[in-house]
Amino acid sequence: MNRHPRSAERKAFCLAMVIVVAAAAPVAQEAAPPVATAAGIAPATALRTFQLAKPADLLIQEAAGPTPTTPPRPPTATESLRTMIGVGYVQGADWGSEIMAGGAIGGTQVQLNTLITSGREGLRFDHGSLSLFDPDARWRVEAGDVYSQLRGASAGGRVSWAAPGNRRPAIAIYGPRRGTPARATVVSYRDQVQLRGQTLLDAEVASDKSYLLRSRLGVSHLDLEAFYRSQRAPVASRDASLSGGLTLWRGLGVAGGVFGSVQAGERSDWRMVSVRVPVARFLDLTLERAFAGTRDSSSTTSAVMGSLTAGNLRLFHRFQQGEYDFARNGFAGTLERQQTQSMSSYSRGPRLNLTLQLATQRTETGQVQHWEELQTTLKLSRTTTVRAVTAVPDLRRRDRLQAYLRQDLPYRLALQADYGRISAFQSIPRELDRSRLKVMLFKTLDIATPARGAEVSGRVLDYAGRGVAGARVKLGPYSVDSDRQGGYVFKHVPRGQFDLSLDQTLLPADFAWDGKGQRVTVTGARALWADLRVTPLNAIHGRVYVDRNQNSHFDAGEAVGGVVIRIGDHFTATDGGGSYSFYNLWPASYVIRLHSAPAEFQIASEERTVTLLDGAPVTGADFRLRETVKPIVWESRSR
Repeated sequence: MNRHPRSAERKAFCLAMVIVVAAAAPVAQEAAPPVATAAGIAPATALRTFQLAKPADLLIQEAAGPTPTTPPRPPTATESLRTMIGVGYVQGADWGSEIMAGGAIGGTQVQLNTLITSGREGLRFDHGSLSLFDPDARWRVEAGDVYSQLRGASAGGRVSWAAPGNRRPAIAIYGPRRGTPARATVVSYRDQVQLRGQTLLDAEVASDKSYLLRSRLGVSHLDLEAFYRSQRAPVASRDASLSGGLTLWRGLGVAGGVFGSVQAGERSDWRMVSVRVPVARFLDLTLERAFAGTRDSSSTTSAVMGSLTAGNLRLFHRFQQGEYDFARNGFAGTLERQQTQSMSSYSRGPRLNLTLQLATQRTETGQVQHWEELQTTLKLSRTTTVRAVTAVPDLRRRDRLQAYLRQDLPYRLALQADYGRISAFQSIPRELDRSRLKVMLFKTLDIATPARGAEVSGRVLDYAGRGVAGARVKLGPYSVDSDRQGGYVFKHVPRGQFDLSLDQTLLPADFAWDGKGQRVTVTGARALWADLRVTPLNAIHGRVYVDRNQNSHFDAGEAVGGVVIRIGDHFTATDGGGSYSFYNLWPASYVIRLHSAPAEFQIASEERTVTLLDGAPVTGADFRLRETVKPIVWESRSR
């Protein structure tokens, strides 16, 4: 019998192995860390590619920090005051210059509108108004043409401000305005009490003993308003009103009001009630009943109104009928009145709009008057707009023709021409309006002004309070990058509420953010400080080896390559030195599994659990294998 030993052959699997696995949801209680992408392999849409160690170019890129794909967008350091200056000429009459401006200067909102004329009366300031409003301090200054419910349109000035208790006091000076009845100049004090956007009380008293009281209240579907006014000039008068509206089921609404006034001993009253009925989504009807009366007359009116919307077409019609009773100079009588008014409009997109208005009225003498008008607006191009108002059906009536043309020109110039019954800039005695041409040339300017705003600053910090450089910080629509110390600054931030966050795509590769931002409220020019915290990402390093000398340590010549290691749904493989690494891991506990090994090795331990802190990587996460030794089989052969 001869002995023929069969020597066991070892197969060394020292592979530079790249594992491509399908991206799947992370296993519960195990983190699913990102691992460095393999160089030279383009990742597919549903695949993740990993390799044993980070490529050299990736290490250089991470050391230099993220490369922004777009530059940061900080708040602008300037605001804009848009100003439009127009110079015009009215045919056969005079000249005028109109100046309009709107915008902000240093955070203060500015509105300006004025008209200066030159004609038979010489150079004259015709009208104008200036308004300044500070949205932070909430004060407002008005000058020029000022309107109040106590005095109506006046020339003067008014200052208002915010006060404790949701109040808004105001002091004003009202003088006579050109073209209005002569009045004495008065000083007034006004105070408003507001709650949740509603004016609970609005009171104003003037130095001539005129005064006004007003209150408005809206609760759920109910809206009420009360008003009382007493005036001393130009004539003694008093008037009061109470009105309200109630919205019922599915848009059904009821509204009504009463009004009474006494002027120069003459008393007049007015009462009205209406019901709105939504017939369909595109059609609604309103029924109205009104009563009015004076010392020697009274009237009763019933009306029905309907509106219809069908795509680009809108229709409105009102029919009114009533009786008018009067008694004058010993003569009494009753007249019936009828009036209809119709309006239809059609819009063919933004370029074409047609509006047709028809009205019929029966006067006190019984004569019937008809009035028809067609308004056509056509946008010929992006820079040219034409509008015409004509009589219907006789489009050739020149006394009813009104035409308008606006042409935008280069260098932000615009030419505007009007034709029709146009008044001159200055009134012309003993001359009625006649058809004439008016031409104006406008120039638009955007004047840069200093911006106001708050300063929002802070630092991007890691767990130890160290600054993180190169992080993209976002504040609403704005963004800046943190400096070497991790600091960031947003200057000139306007008032409002903003979300403070980090752009996760532009964080340094060794850090991660939990996505928890902050809500920042900017109310004025004061400075705000807010820090953002990020978590350092670390790595797990280990080896797979065969402990041939049984010393429980890795020694030269014991490495096993080509062993597949798994954390969650992420895989890597050991290199020729038996080493493996997982990079960019969140601090957490991880279960590391030895997924597969070459056939000539047995797995001593299939998994181990490690805890990764945010201060340092985990090293020494090793796995030991045993060599598979095949027995020598002796065979005997009989001869």
